[in-house]
Amino acid sequence: MIDQTGLESEIEALLANAGISLLAFSLSQHKGNVVAKATIYSPSGTGTDECTKTSRLIQAQLQRIANIQDPEIEVTSPGIDRIIRTPKEWKAFEGQDIKLLLLSENEWQKGRLAKYWGDKIDFIGDKGPMTIDISAIAKARLDSGYKGE
Repeated sequence: MIDQTGLESEIEALLANAGISLLAFSLSQHKGNVVAKATIYSPSGTGTDECTKTSRLIQAQLQRIANIQDPEIEVTSPGIDRIIRTPKEWKAFEGQDIKLLLLSENEWQKGRLAKYWGDKIDFIGDKGPMTIDISAIAKARLDSGYKGE
């Protein structure tokens, strides 16, 4: 069986050299074929070119490391309103517009994710700059509409 963790680490490092963050990766079997799924992000834009580049890099790694010659590869962008869940996502989305719903409040706060510190974030919103514990956040998502307001 393929060491998915090792393979994911190698793919993540390869993509990082290309300026692309690997947010999620999975490997499965479907009807006898190996299926690799990846969600990627690039601060300069995550479009067709980045997805195509990633697909080619993943295919080469699967062929080289796991001797899988014809894998099915699905590469997607995070989406314009992606919910932020993992440390990889918090780190990748630094500098981006986000919306936060804090456990202590009923209204979403709009602003910018300035920095991710592991268990805290620096957030610049309507109330000014704040440092917020991740544990105090009920939900966080990218805010695709913030720039247009």
